[in-house]
Amino acid sequence: MSSKKMITLKSLDGRTLEVEEAVAKKSLMIKNMIEDEDEMMENEDGDDCEDNGHKVIHLRKMTHKVLDKVIEYCKKHVEDEKVVNEDDIKAWDQDFVVKTDKSMLCNLLLAAYYLNIQSLLVLISKKAFHNKIDEGKAMEDMRILLACQP
Repeated sequence: MSSKKMITLKSLDGRTLEVEEAVAKKSLMIKNMIEDEDEMMENEDGDDCEDNGHKVIHLRKMTHKVLDKVIEYCKKHVEDEKVVNEDDIKAWDQDFVVKTDKSMLCNLLLAAYYLNIQSLLVLISKKAFHNKIDEGKAMEDMRILLACQP
């Protein structure tokens, strides 16, 4: 019987979430922390960051609700790496952003940036862009909003 390596993530509000290492590593920031044992072993005070024998990664910039949504996204993408049906993952991604309220999408955008999860960052950015187009924003307005050159 093989057991999967687990990582404990601790949110700003002190809640912990135990996830598979592969799921946590969807975040480039967390992946780097895991691979750099020294950073993972010490918190800001230099104390050992262990909780019941598990390494704990403190994510001080997001609440547990945002972290739960990020992990939901990451779990789905780890599962789908095993199955190569891109249409299914695109449909799931679309459903994920449609069912998420605007406030949470803003928090997820910040979390994706903080955690360096490029695919989530792109997904939410596309959703925001399409929402602005649907609201009747002209392309020139969108260029200004995004600071793009014509």
